[in-house]
Amino acid sequence: MTNDILRVDLTTGVCLREEVPDHLVARFVGGKGLAAHYLMSELPQGTAALTPGSLLIFMTGPVSGIFPGTSRHAVVCKSPATGGFLDSYAGGYFAWELRKAGLMGIIVSGRAEQLSYVEITEDSAVVISAPEFAGLSPALVDDDPRFTDFRVSAIGPAGEHGSVMASIGNNTGKTKRGRSGYNGRGGAGAVMGAKNLKAIAVKGGKSPRVSEAARELRKSLSKRIMAEDSPASWAADCGTPSTLEWTNAIGVLPTRNWSRGSFENASALIGPEAVIRDMVSRDTCFNCPVNCGPHVKASTGVFAGVEAPRLEYETIALAASNTDNGDFSSIVEFSRLCDELGLDTISAGAAVAFAMDCAERGLIDHPIRFGDSEGQVRLTEDIAYGRGIGADLTRGIREASIAWGIDESQVPVVQVKNLECPGYDPRGSVGMALAYATSDRGGCHMRSWPIGSDALAEDPDSAGDPYAASVKAAIVKAEQDGNAAAWCLVACHFMAYGEGEGSAMLHAIGLDISPAEYLKLGERVWNLVRLFNLREGWTAADDTMPAALQIPLEDTGRAIAPALFEEMKADYYRERGWTEDGRPTPELLSRLSVDAYA
Repeated sequence: MTNDILRVDLTTGVCLREEVPDHLVARFVGGKGLAAHYLMSELPQGTAALTPGSLLIFMTGPVSGIFPGTSRHAVVCKSPATGGFLDSYAGGYFAWELRKAGLMGIIVSGRAEQLSYVEITEDSAVVISAPEFAGLSPALVDDDPRFTDFRVSAIGPAGEHGSVMASIGNNTGKTKRGRSGYNGRGGAGAVMGAKNLKAIAVKGGKSPRVSEAARELRKSLSKRIMAEDSPASWAADCGTPSTLEWTNAIGVLPTRNWSRGSFENASALIGPEAVIRDMVSRDTCFNCPVNCGPHVKASTGVFAGVEAPRLEYETIALAASNTDNGDFSSIVEFSRLCDELGLDTISAGAAVAFAMDCAERGLIDHPIRFGDSEGQVRLTEDIAYGRGIGADLTRGIREASIAWGIDESQVPVVQVKNLECPGYDPRGSVGMALAYATSDRGGCHMRSWPIGSDALAEDPDSAGDPYAASVKAAIVKAEQDGNAAAWCLVACHFMAYGEGEGSAMLHAIGLDISPAEYLKLGERVWNLVRLFNLREGWTAADDTMPAALQIPLEDTGRAIAPALFEEMKADYYRERGWTEDGRPTPELLSRLSVDAYA
């Protein structure tokens, strides 16, 4: 397969292909690493995220679509939510279609004069004006007859209105087979909207030929993944909603705006029992045997009969238990609505819960209250369109709390760097506080998930006490580096590919990268992104935990002392080889071959 990128200048309408130099593929492979190189090299320091001068990068990897769990792509840009680096991932079919069109990625610059889309085939690329798409959902765009043979990545109304919670939907149309996927976190949809870019539609040619070694490795990996005791086997029943049973049991499930860690009768009301009861099918990404996307149709409740093509644990945690809402149908409706509007369900759910808490305390004048199913739907729409209190919430709960004069010591404002935190309360696994604080895109569990090594582990003793600082820094660093390497492929987190599999996949396509070099790749990319974030204004002071975590949970009484967090943070900086103020040393950057970016 060729390693070309397509440069799209929306201001001029010019689209040009160029080959990625071999030395860049050798150093960064693809995905996160390659996109980080282009963003750091080509985006001028201080460029505002929602201006024509910003860059929007879609990037696959050299193994995309060849092996199980690799039909994924990264969207990389400067985040309008955090002001730092953003890499957001989605599965489905878009990545494989790009590869069939002979492309590793797309770099979008400029701003179109009116709402437009980019049409790409293996022979051409053109920017086409489409004002008629204004206000449409990603699915309606995908189902447009002109895209019958295309795979489409599109934004909804939230992206057009500049919400920092805006997502990008892929393969969302009812006429398209396979699993949909969303580049959800950090506001990439708003960057796309600010460029007047509604969609990118791709139609590739024939599937590229792969080597016999790659075919044999694909068979071997598929067999491992489908084994009953494989790292991906937990997703076999109903996908990520299975997680809710575990988090609720140990008291880390966000409930009533992070005031409690458990939700009564959670599994039956909003968790795996409800999902399995109402599941009508399961969808999967191209060339993946896991089928982790549950399509559900609510059988009872206020919104009985509503369907959502994929329902995730994070959606349930942030928009059901966290809003104190036990009506499963309303969570299905919330998920469907966020897909239609193009909103990240984590941030939108957190924003609704925060508003409910403030309203119940009389701190804002709004009728919404915890458990208000219909009010939750109305407020979600207001967030997407920037109406009423939604105009504040759509900028993130940190910004809303400032606008409303909220005291964080009284009302939980659970975010890091203005990115709302996902569904694992660190007061039940303190390593999660370090993971959120040091994540390179703000509050995120996908960089590192230390709760899986302690509070949720079958053998937690191997990773230490979930309430103590010991070994947390080493775990977080190792997971961050490993995931950064996997996202250069671009591989699915659920496959749990280690350095052995990563090296083998690259070797099978002709890239000679050893397991040790694969891990070094992850560390290299993590430090390159740190340089970008420091350049754009992040400091060690921003690597902090939400103040709300100092407040004891009402049901478990657990809290995190600031001194314990600072101990973990200092350990982490030492583990990374950074200075006390969180900067990579010249020696480290030289060892990782990224000193030229400093």
